Amino acid sequence: MCDKCETALRGWLRDYPSWIQVLREFLDSTAHYGGHQPGRTNLASAPTPVRLSVIDHLQEIDDLAVALWRRLYAPPAMPWADSRIHPSVLKCLSICADCNRLSRLPDIGLIWHDWERLARKTLAIIDVPPSKHGIGRCLNPLCGVELSAEVGAVSVDCPVCGNTHRVVDVRLGFLKECIESGRAFTAGECAELLRECGFQCSVNTIYSWRKRGRIQPAGRNEKGQPLYRLSDVHARLARHDVI
Repeated sequence: MCDKCETALRGWLRDYPSWIQVLREFLDSTAHYGGHQPGRTNLASAPTPVRLSVIDHLQEIDDLAVALWRRLYAPPAMPWADSRIHPSVLKCLSICADCNRLSRLPDIGLIWHDWERLARKTLAIIDVPPSKHGIGRCLNPLCGVELSAEVGAVSVDCPVCGNTHRVVDVRLGFLKECIESGRAFTAGECAELLRECGFQCSVNTIYSWRKRGRIQPAGRNEKGQPLYRLSDVHARLARHDVI
């Protein structure tokens, strides 16, 4: 195996502990893509449905990591004979990444391709292209998983139940949920969501209402920006308030 391929393989093995942590977060099917970004929106619901495909993928990672550890350290067929049972998957990954004999395994080419395939599959789950964004939950009451769609898309297919929904309907459902739950957003986020749902609203309008005392911030985010309840902003629009 060439130095470039060996570096890539050891890099995947060292990256996987952090990737596994992110994958476990994505077991929550209401989780938005993009990780823990400041502008991330969380949809609280109980009980929380899980992504079965992510569970299967985590098991695949466990199996491959343990198999590689066994190839490198060749424990006996009956490990209970000397109590040498394989360590945790995170420990397996760390040990294998630092093993000097990794590149000298006879079937290292097949092993490299297995991990290359696995890494692409993992990154496809945790690194969604920026052109996609969360739009809300599936409208099927028996499903309700978080959907993402291409920017400018008209319709979206649910990967779980298979139903097709109009993006505007999903966004309206998300808007209704945020209003009923009393969620608060920055002025820009409120204006953007309302515009996507067909309302005429701008950041300046919200700021003007605040100066007039018609709405008040419900708090501040970690950056110190004021947060406004979407229900308050929507109520003002419904009353046809203008600047």
